[in-house]
Amino acid sequence: MWKGSRRWETLQMAPTPANLKNASKLREEVKTRIAIGQFDYAEFFPESKEAVAQAKESGGPTFREVSQQWMSGNSHLATSTLEDYRKRLNHHVLPVIGEKLIKDIKYSDLAALLGNIEWGSMKSRNNTATVIRQPFDLAFIDGLIEINPAARLRNVKSQKEPPDPFTLDEANQIITRFQELSPAHANYYEFAFFTGMRTSELMGLCWEDIDWNLGLARVKRAKVGSEVKGTKTGNIRDVELNSRALQALQRQKEQSYLRGLEVFTNPNTGIAYSFPQVLWKVWTQVMKKTGIRYRKPYQTRHTFATLNLMAGANPMWVSRQMGHTSMKMLLEVYSRWIDMADRSRERNKLETLLSVPNVCQIKTAQA
Repeated sequence: MWKGSRRWETLQMAPTPANLKNASKLREEVKTRIAIGQFDYAEFFPESKEAVAQAKESGGPTFREVSQQWMSGNSHLATSTLEDYRKRLNHHVLPVIGEKLIKDIKYSDLAALLGNIEWGSMKSRNNTATVIRQPFDLAFIDGLIEINPAARLRNVKSQKEPPDPFTLDEANQIITRFQELSPAHANYYEFAFFTGMRTSELMGLCWEDIDWNLGLARVKRAKVGSEVKGTKTGNIRDVELNSRALQALQRQKEQSYLRGLEVFTNPNTGIAYSFPQVLWKVWTQVMKKTGIRYRKPYQTRHTFATLNLMAGANPMWVSRQMGHTSMKMLLEVYSRWIDMADRSRERNKLETLLSVPNVCQIKTAQA
């Protein structure tokens, strides 16, 4: 009961026992809020007719209310993505413009908001601009605002960190040190170096994905936190396993094969990895022991690509192995190593010609 009449609101979820239990808890919270005079219809049911009517009475919704509606409409996105959106809204945006009516916010307010923050990177700034633009786009489409002040909120150029791969000798040194200090982690990183798989793909790899007869690993899932989802590109691919990758898998059998689930597990707990921080911590410790210039663990992926290209592998094959959506991406990121490989091949052609005895030299020697 609210304001003297009974209200009905529909939750967009299947009527399972768990969801019915959650609906009951939500109802109790709504009743409590009403009892203490702190119930806001738009907070609990942002898409309801009652919330829209309240917004019209008050002169329109606040940015906070529209952003909540926008978040509700994106519940299909990955949990990690939604959590990133929520953090950016709560930390950067809502404290500044959250309580303002969305129709009263100007472009200068948004520009000042972004300009007054010391960003760690331009990518972070651009991602925050996205969570500002989207609620305004929604408000404009719904007719809540006549002019969209966020339409001219542009992204700034973000300098991408270029690949900084390891040499084969450096990779071998790192793996050797891992084998001395933590053999189970050595298996993970050797497999990472010689397959080029993404961290989320490595954590989501299961023994059922390994084809021992054909020497393939099927990459069809990624693990981010406790959530298992599809790959970054949405495509399933087969990675051809070279001898080093297969050796790492054979050793890893002792760690997790009998469980029959994920290939790589935490050797201390026997449980599959959910977050890569544990792996990164061990990586940092081992890198200090080697004396090799520090690079992030993701450089294992770049190392795989550059080693193959320098060995003369077909760029299209390398692109497929790494799960790129197009050859263009590989050419843009690794053009330097492709050029180096091409130069080496062309130089070797000349060296081969020079190694053949010259006809004139042969006649002179015979004379």
